[in-house]
Amino acid sequence: MATETPAVPMVVPDEGAPGETHPAENVEAPNPEEELFSNASSGGNPVNDAACTSLALLLVSGLRGMAQQHDLFTDLLRTTNYMKAFASQCKNSEDQLRLRLEEAEASLSAVREDNEALRADLAEAKTGRSQRQLRTEASIEKKQKEDLQLRLVAQKEELEGEFAADREALEADYQKQVDDMFFFGYRCCKKKNGIKRDVPSIPPGKEKKLLDKPAP
Repeated sequence: MATETPAVPMVVPDEGAPGETHPAENVEAPNPEEELFSNASSGGNPVNDAACTSLALLLVSGLRGMAQQHDLFTDLLRTTNYMKAFASQCKNSEDQLRLRLEEAEASLSAVREDNEALRADLAEAKTGRSQRQLRTEASIEKKQKEDLQLRLVAQKEELEGEFAADREALEADYQKQVDDMFFFGYRCCKKKNGIKRDVPSIPPGKEKKLLDKPAP
């Protein structure tokens, strides 16, 4: 298989000026495959020609493999350079973040100190205010207890008065019911015994005895 041979500059002597050389333009380097094929076509030993052809193909394959390895190494080198640049950038970013973190920690420490001072002042002020507030609350609570006690005493007296009035009304009602029952029984007894008058008739001889009889 034939490969394209790149043009290589060659140095040719200048006929006008001895000792000086000038680069020749567009002079192609000899192609090893073409030379081998030309030698094979010119007539020679077939075994040597086949060996030369196989050697030439092997050489071309090796050159292609070397070219591919060169491209691969170039890509690896480019990737390595990119990774180095990326690692350097990451390191710079990490240094910046570390610096910002240290600044933030310093600011946080200062804020904590200020917070502790404010907390101490607040605790002191709160202690004084708490004492005043406790005294005020105690005074208010005492006044509320006194007012509640007065209201309870007034309610007690009012309830006792209402209870006494209700008791008297119940007693009067009960007595009325007792009297009504007594008179109802008395009337029933009169009606049953045929008594028409409420004043009992006492014989003349027994009236004196009843008057002289001592009371039990």
